[in-house]
Amino acid sequence: MSSRSNELFEDIKKSGNLPSLPEILVKLLEACEAPETSLPDIASIISKDPALSFKVLQLVNSAYYGLQRNFISIRDAVVYLGINSIKNLAVTTCIHQVFNKKRYTSVKGFRINTFWYKSLLCATLARRIAKRVGYANLEEAYLAGLLYDIGRLVLVATYPEKHKLFLFEIEDVPNELWAEEQIIGTTHCEIGALLVETWKLNSLVAEAIRFHHAPLEKVEESFPLVKIVYLATMMQEKLTQSDKCLDTASQLFDMDQACLDSICSGACEEVESIAKDLGIKIEPPPIKQVENYQPCLATLPAASGEEGGDEEDALASGVEKPRRDPEKALSSHVKNLALLSGFLEELFSAKEAIELIEVFETSAYNLFHIDKVLFFLVEKEGTILKGWTSGTNKLKDSSAGLLLPLQRSSSSVAQVFRNSLPTYLTLDQASDNPADRQLLALFATASVLLLPIRAHERTLGVVVLGMPEEQPRLPGEDLHLLNIIARQVGLSLCLEFTQKEKAAEIEREKKAAISMTARKFAHEINNPLGIISNYLTTLRLKTVEDTSIQEELTVISEEIDRIASMISQLDLFSGAHVHRLSEVDLNGIIGDVVKIFRKPLESSSHIALSFAPDLELPMIRSSEAGIKQVLINLIKNAVEALQGQGTIRVSTELVEPHGDATSSASPLPVAQIIVEDSGPGIPEKVLQNLYTPFTTTKGADHSGLGLSIVKKMVTDLGGTLDCQSSAGKGTRFLVSLPVAADSHKVTIS
Repeated sequence: MSSRSNELFEDIKKSGNLPSLPEILVKLLEACEAPETSLPDIASIISKDPALSFKVLQLVNSAYYGLQRNFISIRDAVVYLGINSIKNLAVTTCIHQVFNKKRYTSVKGFRINTFWYKSLLCATLARRIAKRVGYANLEEAYLAGLLYDIGRLVLVATYPEKHKLFLFEIEDVPNELWAEEQIIGTTHCEIGALLVETWKLNSLVAEAIRFHHAPLEKVEESFPLVKIVYLATMMQEKLTQSDKCLDTASQLFDMDQACLDSICSGACEEVESIAKDLGIKIEPPPIKQVENYQPCLATLPAASGEEGGDEEDALASGVEKPRRDPEKALSSHVKNLALLSGFLEELFSAKEAIELIEVFETSAYNLFHIDKVLFFLVEKEGTILKGWTSGTNKLKDSSAGLLLPLQRSSSSVAQVFRNSLPTYLTLDQASDNPADRQLLALFATASVLLLPIRAHERTLGVVVLGMPEEQPRLPGEDLHLLNIIARQVGLSLCLEFTQKEKAAEIEREKKAAISMTARKFAHEINNPLGIISNYLTTLRLKTVEDTSIQEELTVISEEIDRIASMISQLDLFSGAHVHRLSEVDLNGIIGDVVKIFRKPLESSSHIALSFAPDLELPMIRSSEAGIKQVLINLIKNAVEALQGQGTIRVSTELVEPHGDATSSASPLPVAQIIVEDSGPGIPEKVLQNLYTPFTTTKGADHSGLGLSIVKKMVTDLGGTLDCQSSAGKGTRFLVSLPVAADSHKVTIS
C-alpha cells in the first residue's frame, strides 16, 4: 500500500465522495459478526427498516429459492436464509442504494448498470468457485466478489474528468492500472480495499479486493478467499478467453476445463434472477469477442448503443454512421487492442519528449497507416507553438523552425489549441489563412487531422496528422482510439515537462540559497581582509629596502584586492555581473597565477605544472580579476583530479576564425586558454552535469560549485567554456575569450 494511496483516500473522504454505510446496515453487520447474536436478534434489527424487510421477504419468496411455501414472517425468513445470506442481502441492497446516486452514474462512458451486472456476476462466480473448492464461508466469498470493483465507483465519482481518459472497453488490466496510477495516483483496487477496511467488513475481503488484479505469482501464496475472488474476477471479465482462465484455475485450484464450464453454466441467468428479485437494474457489457462460453453468454440481451466520444461528436455531428461488417469490425478491434498494448509499453519506457513523439509517430503508422505527423508544442510560457518531429520523420527538415504565435494567430492549429476540439483541415477551408495553406502544402495532402494534446485540464500542444488520399477522414472508432493515444502521450509529456519545471525550480532555489548565504558572509569576510591589508602595508614600510620581499608582498596585496572585488559580487548566480574591463596581458596574468601554484606543488607533491604561452597573442579587452578567478579554479580542479601525481599544462593560443569570403563582416579571432591534465578523466555521466551547482564526485568536503562558477564567469566575460575528457585519457578545458578589434601583440620576455 503506497503513502500516495492513503493521501488520496484522505482527500476523497474530504470531498464527500466516500460513501458511508446506512446506520441500519452498520448495526446489522455488527450483529452478524458478534458470536452471541441470535437469529431473532437479527430479525429484530431488520424489522426496524421497512425497505430491508421487504427485500428479505422478496428474496426468500423468489423463484431463486423455489420454495413451495410463502414466508410472511421476517423471523422465519431470517431463520431459513441464515446469518450469512442475510448479511449479503443487506450489503447488496444498501451498497446499491448508496452508490446509485447521480454522482456515480453521470460520467459519460461509464455504465452503472453494467457495473452492477459485473459485480453480481463476480459475486455469483465467487460463491460457485468457493463451493467447488470446499471453502467454508460461501457467503463471504459472495460478498468479496460483489465488492471487488467498488473502488472504481469511488474514483469515478471523485475524478469524473480524469476517468473519461480510460478506455473501459479495453480488457487490458495492466494498461488500465497503469493509466489510473499515471492520471489519478492510485488504483481502484487500492481505494476499494481502503474503503472496505473503513467499513470493518472483513480484513480478508479487503485483501481480496486489493489483489484482484495483482500478478498471479503474488496470489498463489495467498489465503483461499483472495484466490477465489482473483479467479472470479478473471472469469467474469474474460469469460470468452478461456485459455487464460484455465491456466489460472489450474495453478490456483487444480481445476480443469470441465470445472470451469460447470461453474459458468447458468451464472448469467442467476445474476439476472437475483437482480430482478432485488430490483437492481443491470445491463450486460457489449460482447466484443469470440464466444467460448455459450451456456453463459447465449442468453445475454444485446447491449444498447453507447454514445460516441466527444471527439466523434465534434467531427461528425449530423452525419449518419455507416453500418460496419461485424466480422471486419471484430478483426480490426482485436488488432487495434494488440497494437495499443504495445504502444503503451513503449510509451512507458520513453524518457524524453522526442522519444514520446517517435512512439506516437510509429503508432499512427502501425494503427492507421498515417506516415506524416507533426507536433506543435507550447513554449516560452505559453506564447508560441513550436514544430517538433522525431529524427526519422519525413517532415523533419521542413518542420525545423516552425513557430506559431498563439496570441495573434488565427490558424487552425492555434484554434484547436485554444478550444481543445479536434478538427479536420481541408484545402477549401484553408483558403483564407496563410499558415493553414502552408501547412497543407507541407503535408502535400488534401486533408489533415488536428488533435489537441491535453493532460490534467492543461493543453500542451496540437498534433497534426496527414490523412491518406484514399481516406480523408477516420472512422469514428479509429478516431476515438487515436484520441486516446494522443491523451496518453499528453499525460507522458506533462509528466516530463513537470519534472523539468521542478528541476529548474530546484536549480533556482539552489542559486537563491547561494546568493543569500554569500550576502550574509560577505560583510564578515571583509573585516579580517581589512586587518590583513593593514598589516601588509606595515610590512611593506618595514621592508622597503628588500626588493624580493616587496615583490612577494605586492603579489599578496593584489590577491587580497582581488578577493575583496570577488566578495563585492558574491551573488554569483543572480544574473550577469558587470566586470571592469581593460586591456589585459593574458600571458602575463596566466604567468603570475602559474608562478603562485608552481612552488607549493613542487614542494608538496609530484605534480609538474608548466605554461606554454603563444608569443603572438595580442592584448585583449577583459577583466584581469575574472581571468584569474577562472584560471585558479581550473588549476585547482586539475590538482585535485591528479591526487598528488601527474602533469598540468597551461597554454594560450590565438585562434583565427574560418573566414567567409562572401561575408562583408570580418569575424574576430579568439584567445584560448587551455588547461589540461594527465588525470583519470571524467566519466560520461558526470560530463552531462559538469557545470551544475552542487554536483561533485570529490566527496563530502567539496561543494560542487567550482566549475559552475567558472562557467558563469566565462559567460559573463563574453567567452565560452568547453571540456574534452574521457576515462583514462585526462581532461582538457578550453576557455575562449573574444579579442578586441584594435588589439596589439605582446611579446613575452
